[in-house]
Amino acid sequence: MPTLFSVALDLGPIELGIIFFAGLSFLILFGYSSAKGGYQDLIKTTLDNDEAIRNNNLSKKL
Repeated sequence: MPTLFSVALDLGPIELGIIFFAGLSFLILFGYSSAKGGYQDLIKTTLDNDEAIRNNNLSKKL
């Protein structure tokens, strides 16, 4: 079954270099943005909004 999904890409050194550079760049930038803490505000806002909606729904039921 795996042979149905295998593809011969025949990538040369330039294509492999581009793939390696793009992957490494993604990892570096993802690590930088995670270390900077930009996602913490997004998570906090999402949790606060969920709590507000949950409290609003509970007050409507009572």
